[in-house]
Amino acid sequence: MIRFAWRATALALLLSTGLPTLAREAAPACDRACLYAHVDRYLAAVEQGTPAGLDLAPDFRATENGVPVAPGEGLWQTTDGYSSYQARAADVAAGQVAVLGEVKEAGKTVGYATRLKIVAGRIAEAETVIGRSFAPQHPSMPTEVRAGLRTIVPKRERLSRAEMIALADRNFDNMLRNKGDHFAPDCQRIENRMPMSGNPQLAYPITPIPGKPLPHFGSMSCQAQVEAHLFDTLDKVEPRRTLVVDEEQQVLFGVFSLRFYGRTECNDIPGYGRTCPAKLRGPMSLLSGEMLGVRGGKVREVELIFTRLPYEAGQGWAP
Repeated sequence: MIRFAWRATALALLLSTGLPTLAREAAPACDRACLYAHVDRYLAAVEQGTPAGLDLAPDFRATENGVPVAPGEGLWQTTDGYSSYQARAADVAAGQVAVLGEVKEAGKTVGYATRLKIVAGRIAEAETVIGRSFAPQHPSMPTEVRAGLRTIVPKRERLSRAEMIALADRNFDNMLRNKGDHFAPDCQRIENRMPMSGNPQLAYPITPIPGKPLPHFGSMSCQAQVEAHLFDTLDKVEPRRTLVVDEEQQVLFGVFSLRFYGRTECNDIPGYGRTCPAKLRGPMSLLSGEMLGVRGGKVREVELIFTRLPYEAGQGWAP
């Protein structure tokens, strides 16, 4: 009886110390450092041009710009290395990690965005978007990633995972409605490393009405640009694949297909008028690997790498 009572007391003591809680909070199979280490090894292997030494899953699958590629093909054969410019996001719960930066090819620098999925310690998926169709060289291009894409946010200031995903959807819904109230006042949009908002050095690529100077769209904020109808030519954003939700950094990464010019190639700019290109381009889509940084319930960072594709082009992955 005494021995039984001692065992019961010991068991109660163990339970009261929170042992089950400790088990629940045990380190995940692959934390942020682990996911970033997979990125480092993957980029190093691509730079060296060989997958030898990489721990790839037996059913490993990869795409570049929506097209399936085998290990050692595509960018593996063309890259001369990567620059130090890198934005990263890690989704420990999903085992996924994304990196966005610059890669060197044939003496030129182009933007890239890569997503990896890790399963049982091995790389199971690699998805890369390479921005060869628009590779600007401009003095306004930043040399460092904005702080909003590389800072751990205090817990009390974070949105939940579900709230972050909902805000990403709202971002695209609002663009289609010419609404920009989801953007933070200091938001900046960077496309293929080129600052497209809040940039007084940028001559925004839109055709002026003859004899009527354009407003300086490049200097406008993210919100002002959307509300100036600069996205009138955007028909839809489908599919929308939000893949990496970094709750600690409050950064999302996804791959999105932005379909343009199927309905119109003109912009009806409030207070200015209707402007149309001198030469019609025809319907096309942008395959975009995109990071969104969130602060205070608003989108503060928009950085993406895109490539131009046919209007109905797929992404190479199930929606």
